[in-house]
Amino acid sequence: MRKSQLLAWLVAGIAAATMVAWAYPRLFPLVHFGWTLSREEAEARALEYARDIGPPIENAYVVTQPHGADLVERRLDLAIPELGATKLAASPLAERLEVYETTIFPPKGTPREWAYTVTQTMRGGRLLALEAHVQPEVVGKPLGDLAAARQKAEDFLVAHRIDLANLRQPEVRTEQLRDRTDTRFQYRYKDQVLGEDTHYGVEVAFAGDRLIGFSPFLDDPRQAAIGAELQPATGFGLLRILMVFIVLPLAAVPFLRRYHAGELGVTRGLHIMALVSVSGMLLMAMAARSTTQGFNFGFLTRAQTTWVWGLQLCLLFFLPLGLVALLSWSVGESFCRERWGHLLAAFDALFQGRWGTATVARSALRGTASGLLVAAASCGIALLLQSRGLFAGFWFNYGPWFHETRWPGIALLLFIVAFCLYGGLFGRLFLLPFVARRLGVWVGGALVVAVSSIVLWDGPFSMVEQIWAAAFSAFAATIYVILFVRYDLLTSLVASATTTATMSVMPLLLAQNSGLQFQGSLALLGVSLPLLVSVRHIFSGEEFTYRYDDVPPHVRRIAERERQRVELETARNIQSSILPNLPPQLSGVEIAHKYLPATEVGGDFYDVLALEDGRLAVAVGDVAGHGVASGLVMSMAKSALAVQVTFNPAVEAVFATLNRMVYQTARKRLLATLCYAVIDPKKREMLYASAGHLFPYRVSSTGQVEAYEASSYPLGVREPMPVVSRLARFDKGDSIVLYSDGIVEARREGSEEDFGFARLEKSLTKHAGKSPAQLRDGILGDVDAFTRGAPREDDVTLLVLRMP
Repeated sequence: MRKSQLLAWLVAGIAAATMVAWAYPRLFPLVHFGWTLSREEAEARALEYARDIGPPIENAYVVTQPHGADLVERRLDLAIPELGATKLAASPLAERLEVYETTIFPPKGTPREWAYTVTQTMRGGRLLALEAHVQPEVVGKPLGDLAAARQKAEDFLVAHRIDLANLRQPEVRTEQLRDRTDTRFQYRYKDQVLGEDTHYGVEVAFAGDRLIGFSPFLDDPRQAAIGAELQPATGFGLLRILMVFIVLPLAAVPFLRRYHAGELGVTRGLHIMALVSVSGMLLMAMAARSTTQGFNFGFLTRAQTTWVWGLQLCLLFFLPLGLVALLSWSVGESFCRERWGHLLAAFDALFQGRWGTATVARSALRGTASGLLVAAASCGIALLLQSRGLFAGFWFNYGPWFHETRWPGIALLLFIVAFCLYGGLFGRLFLLPFVARRLGVWVGGALVVAVSSIVLWDGPFSMVEQIWAAAFSAFAATIYVILFVRYDLLTSLVASATTTATMSVMPLLLAQNSGLQFQGSLALLGVSLPLLVSVRHIFSGEEFTYRYDDVPPHVRRIAERERQRVELETARNIQSSILPNLPPQLSGVEIAHKYLPATEVGGDFYDVLALEDGRLAVAVGDVAGHGVASGLVMSMAKSALAVQVTFNPAVEAVFATLNRMVYQTARKRLLATLCYAVIDPKKREMLYASAGHLFPYRVSSTGQVEAYEASSYPLGVREPMPVVSRLARFDKGDSIVLYSDGIVEARREGSEEDFGFARLEKSLTKHAGKSPAQLRDGILGDVDAFTRGAPREDDVTLLVLRMP
């Protein structure tokens, strides 16, 4: 950057800042800037005021909010062309536009059970309202003499510096409740600046015979119409929040495609997600007490409501906000890498700690100056609109959330980090290149401007007239898009952050309270930090070049997948060597078997072991799940089975050993089922038991099918495990069928209907009398016909034995 360019940007930035400082107070002619009261001071004064109408509450839960009256402000704005801003700003109605409202709750009170509310002006701290809350069901004595009550009300007003000389004679209004009569003395101001059809003033309230305070009132016949005018602005604010959940799937689809194709990584995206989400959550933690005022969740206390709703907003809003930022960066970076990689250099330098480079300095300077220029131009346009009777409501523009905290400067910075990164990355880094690849830069830019004008957080001004609010957003979004394409991403993001900060801190900088001024300065300092840290390096010649890793992420992933494939193939080969390759006959018993794992490494196991006395030890087991973990436990169980059968093949001993092995090695992770039997071919008898496994079937040569039921806990549930063996007898030619749940739970792709036991028994009957191999193949054929060749969801094991 040449010195002449540096000077031009500096002069433009200073001129823009001067313009904003001059124009901002004139944009809101009804607002009395120069606030003297801080939030903490207002809260302390409110607790003292509350003593005037009731006893103090120990361990009270106190909520203090700075806010204004939107309906009143809009009503006064509409009257400016006729009555003039000076006259309206001097009316008592204008005092309600900048107030602190403090609500005091009992420690265990619900949001509806507040005790006191105190309202004070932010400038001067004048008391506007002081009320105690009395539940409708509380019994109250009759008010008695109205004249005495009126005198008591007026003495109360005078004690709190309400000048009765400005008030008319009161009107008395009553409300009959079940157990008492409430009374209100309404004192209208003598000067009804909005006309005699609009009544406003001060009312003093009695609950029964108890004086419970005073508050301003306004009876405006245009209130409903004005409320309807404000609804679209509120609706667009909600739309911006809901937009997060709309853009999330839009960004997720290309992300998933490119991620599975190995074209992008997520490391930097995770950093950005953490920054956005944590900033939002810290903001919520700071503002939750005030932000959740008015929320009600039935049985929760006011303090619990803060935690519950605050946590919900963190999990259901700020986490998705960070996720959108992650997806937008990851996909947008992969788009820009091909053509616009240089646009990401300064932004990535910040994350790598390379702030002291000319690359960052140039972007920070341009972004800061551009943001001030956008703010100044917006103020100028708003002043022109004001001359035509269009006014920007102050509380529509004095940003959400951050002003409701004890540290508004820090909260504003957190707000900017969360929302400027979210909107900037989605709109400019993701959406613009995404559309530009297909329709060109101009169309992409127009679409980004349109989206930003409606649903993103780019607008420097909000107005009741939504067409003008959209126009301000479109103007700002256009500048930000041009800055991104012409310069880089950091320039664009710093510009939007600077505009937001400038338009938000002005009330703090214009305050007469040093604490508020400090908070405003702190926010500006934070936004200017990239410029302040790097500006001395602007002529250093030290550049930062954006480069993604020399080994692209997809290459690393392909290599990793290949390594995993080799390891899984090795594991499968080892497992295949462990599972037995049974002969067609042992001790006269014909054998047929089949094992089909759902993945490279399965969790089923089986074995048929010949004992020295001519008997056979038969087992079929299933470790929960499938994959490497299940395969490891399966291998241990299979080995333990072989060792135990060698020493003691008794049913109870085998179950005791295998249960102890699973319980001690995998009890917190995996369970296993087992069906084990000892077959005596000479006697045609079988001693068997089952630990959570499916019952074996006996299939006679004549087609009779019988299930041998026996049940206990699966292996690994508890130690010791009680098992009782059972005896079954067979005829010559009977077959024994043992299997895993991969058969009965087989299903078609996209269907929830299982193959089931009924179809299995039907298949057994259908193929009865056939050889073990034919019976095995017949069952598997019926399963395959039912599933229509769908991929297996679980391992399949089938073992068939036929008695001699």
